[in-house]
Formats: sequence, structure tokens, C-alpha cells
Amino acid sequence: MVKKLLSIIFLLTFSTALLAQQDDAKDLEILEGALIGIHEVMASPNPFSVSTRIRFEADEAFDIDFIVKDLLGNTVFAEKRKADKGHNSIPFFRDELESGIYIYSLKTKTKVISKRIVIK
Repeated sequence: MVKKLLSIIFLLTFSTALLAQQDDAKDLEILEGALIGIHEVMASPNPFSVSTRIRFEADEAFDIDFIVKDLLGNTVFAEKRKADKGHNSIPFFRDELESGIYIYSLKTKTKVISKRIVIK
């Protein structure tokens, strides 16, 4: 009886350790995927009166959502784009937007980077 109980405890401990290792491997894969993405994001010129360019570096090619919101959180512009590996640039035109502060976001599957732009 004691041997059976010890065997069951050993099997449960061993299987739990294997499952924990598998979970750790999945967590590491997710973390590595989150680290790959976009960086060095900036708008230039900023502030601007007619147009600006959103520049960023991408570690690989992927789809990206470019979103501009006013300070109340209303979406004033949204566009899906294809980012290439390396340097990327998105032109943004003022069009009918009022002067003021806006928040732009670049969104991938694993990351969102938001910064502000100012329209004169």
C-alpha cells in the first residue's frame, strides 16, 4: 500500500514537472514573439501643419494597424498597412482635422506603441 502511494506521488510530481517545463517553453515563445516587432517610432515633423511622417523600424514583415485618436479617444483615422522588415514610413495628412493634440498608435499582433502628434 505504501509503495503504491509513493509511486502515485512520484508520478504526479514527475508529470507536474514535465507540464511546467512545457508551459515555460510556451511562455518563452510568447515572450520572444513580443520582443520582435516595432521600435524607434517617431513622427517628423512634430508639430506639423499639413503633413507628417510616422517612421519606425520593423524586425520582420507583418501587418500593422495605424490609428489616430483625439484626446477624447475618438478614432479620427484608421488604416491597415503592411510593414516591411527594416525602415518604414507612413505619411499622415491633416485633412479636415482641427489644430490640437492627437494620439497615434501602431498596433501589431503582440504590441501597441502610442505617441502624440501636434497639429498647428
